[in-house]
Amino acid sequence: MTKMTLPVSFNEPTSLLQRVAEDMEYTDLLDTAADRLDSTERMVYVAAFAASEYASTIGRVAKPFNPLLGETYEYVRPDKGYRFFIEQVSHHPPIGAAWAEAPKWDYYGESAVKSKFYGKSFDINPLGTWFLKLRPASGGEELFTWKKVTSSVVGIITGSPTVDNYGPMEIKNWTTGEVCTLDFKARGWKASSAYQVSGKVTGADGRTRWSIGGRWNDKIYARLTPGFEDSEIKPTLKTGHEAGSTQAFLVWQAHERPSGIPFNLTPFVVTFQSLPDRLRPLLPPTDTRFRPDQRAMEDGEYDLAATEKNRVEEKQRDARRKREANGEEFVPRWFTKGKDEVTGEPYWMSNGEYWRTRDRVAKGGKWEGVADIF
Repeated sequence: MTKMTLPVSFNEPTSLLQRVAEDMEYTDLLDTAADRLDSTERMVYVAAFAASEYASTIGRVAKPFNPLLGETYEYVRPDKGYRFFIEQVSHHPPIGAAWAEAPKWDYYGESAVKSKFYGKSFDINPLGTWFLKLRPASGGEELFTWKKVTSSVVGIITGSPTVDNYGPMEIKNWTTGEVCTLDFKARGWKASSAYQVSGKVTGADGRTRWSIGGRWNDKIYARLTPGFEDSEIKPTLKTGHEAGSTQAFLVWQAHERPSGIPFNLTPFVVTFQSLPDRLRPLLPPTDTRFRPDQRAMEDGEYDLAATEKNRVEEKQRDARRKREANGEEFVPRWFTKGKDEVTGEPYWMSNGEYWRTRDRVAKGGKWEGVADIF
């Protein structure tokens, strides 16, 4: 599906790059994690962050725009203390390399998926590993990794498509040896079975420390359960954990989803295409906000969107043919391939140039070495 060229009517006015930026909605969980003194409690909040990324998928059955090679997107939140950017570093297979940074953490990884159509459902299997470097208030730095679970659109044949997310997720703290295992349960026939997630945090010794449960579209709870797993944590209004308490508490709650927003977008996502006059001259010409077909669709000009979509995709094909004729390969502008020294896994590493260049642009400089893709 990520390789197919489909009519613009199948799309929603967001890109796959912006879909990755949706991970950033609940970064307060990472800030809270860094403030906790107990490393296993930090894991509880990191796990809640990893699970929170799926809340925005409810009702999102339209397809985001496939990014063009070299397309970028940045999202900066001074009020939240973080900045995020992503670059489409490969077209076949489609890969977006993302990097987010804040005083207490760095979050980075690649958006690479494998999709398959089963007739009654359409599955999207993420392939990339996500890394989190957390800087706890107690000092030092901890490295976490995890892979995202399968997203599925079911009910395509019946005409009432629904999004489900299911499968196991393992979040590992490579610094302490602690692990959190989460199980996103596949949706059953009963409505009560939908959105369920449960799991546990184990110490380096393999003993259970915390139990986690709830629904990934609504609320997630945790409870200190040394030596055993509570498979049915009861909902509670209590927030925050008191030292030594074995009472369940609310770790995360999804933001309200007002009805009536087109394409079932969240209020957070609605801010992504904002292009105020003060921001426009600072962005690189490759930023998604300047993509003409997506902008036209957002403005309700579907015919123009379709025309522009065909034009920019053909422009991309022409650029590829020229590279092949010259024996050249595409080189990402803002990322290089690296290998994590701790996990041994390959990953896309920011070369540090994006924000430095942006700072120069803010002082009157120009974006150099960026392709004309739109």
